[in-house]
Amino acid sequence: MKGMGMEMNDRRSKSERKSMEACKSHRDAERRRRQRINEHLTTLRSLLPNTLKSDKASLLAEVVQHVKRLRKQADDVAHGDSSCSGNSESFSVSSPAEDVEPWPFPGVSDEATVSYCDGEPKRMKVTLCCEDRPGLNRDLVQAIRSVRAKAVHAEMTTIGGRTKNVVVIEWNEKEEEVGALERALKAVIENRAFMDPWMGRVVVGHKRARDCYDSPLEVDCAFLLGNRTAANN
Repeated sequence: MKGMGMEMNDRRSKSERKSMEACKSHRDAERRRRQRINEHLTTLRSLLPNTLKSDKASLLAEVVQHVKRLRKQADDVAHGDSSCSGNSESFSVSSPAEDVEPWPFPGVSDEATVSYCDGEPKRMKVTLCCEDRPGLNRDLVQAIRSVRAKAVHAEMTTIGGRTKNVVVIEWNEKEEEVGALERALKAVIENRAFMDPWMGRVVVGHKRARDCYDSPLEVDCAFLLGNRTAANN
């Protein structure tokens, strides 16, 4: 009888351990799920030009309205109204090759280009197309700011794990700074550190680096259009 009782206790303890492990696994999965949701919400906030409210319901309502506006812009492009705009202004984008309407969706090839906007000497269009990943928009912001440029208009399309960002920037650029921006954009695509002319080496993606003074440099997860700090959930 004593041996039978010990066997029953052993079975009970094993069952309790399995139950505790299952609960822990469930809690971990739920924590990871909430973390992913919060990361997506932070990304959404970074993409909207003027996010005034930080609660999830208001944010999602703004996203719906923004998607409707983007859909209308895509329809306009499909009907031949090809322009890039910012701050309620409209201007065409010059192309080094023949005048072809830009394809609004991400392609299968990685792309990082900088082109001039006709009639707006201080504005340029930055196009970035690559695999989507967490922190990509933050890295794009840092690349633009590394040459002291300011984003005035931004659009993003993500399909099948690939994303295309088109950002109109305002910038008193020099020829060497255009090259620096192109190199920074290439580094964003390759998910590696790039060189900031003013601050030294800058971290992108999940990688870390040190600046020219050998002190840690954290990339600010800033908003794309003018906001300086990321909203907390």
